[in-house]
Amino acid sequence: MRCAIYFVPPPDDPLTAASAEWLRRDAYTGAGVASQIEGLTERDHAFLTALPRRYGFHATLKSPFRLADGKSVHELERQLNSFCGRLAPLSLPVRIALVDAAFAIVPLARDPDLDMLAARVVTEFDAFRSQLTEIDLARRDVSRLTGRQLANLMNWGAPNVFDQFRFHMTLTGPIDHLERDHVETVLTRHFGDLASTPLDIAQLILAVEPELHAPFIVHSRHKFALRAATARRA
Repeated sequence: MRCAIYFVPPPDDPLTAASAEWLRRDAYTGAGVASQIEGLTERDHAFLTALPRRYGFHATLKSPFRLADGKSVHELERQLNSFCGRLAPLSLPVRIALVDAAFAIVPLARDPDLDMLAARVVTEFDAFRSQLTEIDLARRDVSRLTGRQLANLMNWGAPNVFDQFRFHMTLTGPIDHLERDHVETVLTRHFGDLASTPLDIAQLILAVEPELHAPFIVHSRHKFALRAATARRA
């Protein structure tokens, strides 16, 4: 079993419903969602969303990892609950934009508090992560990584952490440059004002992969317990 720590909006958030329709999968239940997306054929829509559908709508704070020997999901859940009890919500202005060749919901600008939160999640929960094996490394295309990213991968199990971290909630797989304008138009129409409504980062999600290559599902929600003003002063 693999685990991951994500940000996902609450189940009753309109963005959660819109993203479930877009990805055709409920981020919380894992159930398929029937939807008709204006401007895309059934086949094209399924192709565009195939990669992000497996993981559900989310932003990664700690990338999927195998549990270390002697560690359990329940122990991880308890520590995450305690961790979130010492946090306060962040408000994050966002937009739809390209990340490499895929569309995602991303911040308008970098947020130091969000970057610090992501760094803390990486470090404070690393004791739960099993070290990468030679087989794990062989499955990755490390030739595309920078020296910093390779060091992050070896030390923390993921290349895009700390100064390499970029918050993003993926909506599509890679898209050919000739199709990008049209897909962006479809996305903008589908999400409407939701794509520019600030995100309230007020909880973290513990997600699990029950078996190899299975879709990730939400195991537990962990709400932040402090007030926003308290976090900014801290």
